[in-house]
Amino acid sequence: PPPPPPPAAAAMPSALKMRRGRPSVAEMRSQLEAFRKPPARTMEAIFNKYFSMCMAHDPPLKEIEVNEPKVNWKALILSLPKPRSQEVLGCGIRKVLLAETECVYFGVYRFHVQRLDGSRSVFEFRDAYDDPYHAYKEKSLHHDVETALRAGVLPRLIQYKEMLAKDKQMELVSHISGLALPWERAVVQHFPVNFQTIVDSFLNENQLKMEQIKLDFDEDHGYRIKDENLLDKWRVFHHSLANYRIISTDEAMEQDHL
Repeated sequence: PPPPPPPAAAAMPSALKMRRGRPSVAEMRSQLEAFRKPPARTMEAIFNKYFSMCMAHDPPLKEIEVNEPKVNWKALILSLPKPRSQEVLGCGIRKVLLAETECVYFGVYRFHVQRLDGSRSVFEFRDAYDDPYHAYKEKSLHHDVETALRAGVLPRLIQYKEMLAKDKQMELVSHISGLALPWERAVVQHFPVNFQTIVDSFLNENQLKMEQIKLDFDEDHGYRIKDENLLDKWRVFHHSLANYRIISTDEAMEQDHL
């Protein structure tokens, strides 16, 4: 007798037939991820990675190119608050660097976009995230607030330095060593009351915590105090308590407070 016919194959569900030859849900999700900004913790890790690379040199590198091909930098930048996002993106991205930022602090690094026309723009990646886990916009970072507070009174320190330079006919003298200093090597230090003590007194008087002070991006210094009334209060308060002295950049490196 002829051999029995092979058992009939189980019929494929119609839904699977329709999906045959197409990417799976996991594959489609992976494809979509390429068009999204990376998670905040990924950006934190990238920042720390390249910052550590800069600090590993003596002296530290002023800038380093960020080579992270999996990061969608355009999506990240377009997540910045408007109109800042378009200002940073400009004519398009040539490359991204982590570079020291010109502000009232030494050693402050941020991501910089080098555009297709060769121009540059700095941006703070944390401004692209506003989720319950990180809440960067609801709680300011201590170091960033201190940067904004220093920036708010920087004109007063420059005025003091210019006044001394004029009185001494363009020659500044260290109050510690007595040595003559060129302008670029002369640092204004809060003394005898240090800057942190003035800040603590201001916060106590206004019943504030550092992280409660809201900030805005500032092209020159990185951050500025968002509330103009609070900024005015800070300037008046600082002026009432602050005294200064001139020290050298080398002496400043050995001081606990400036």
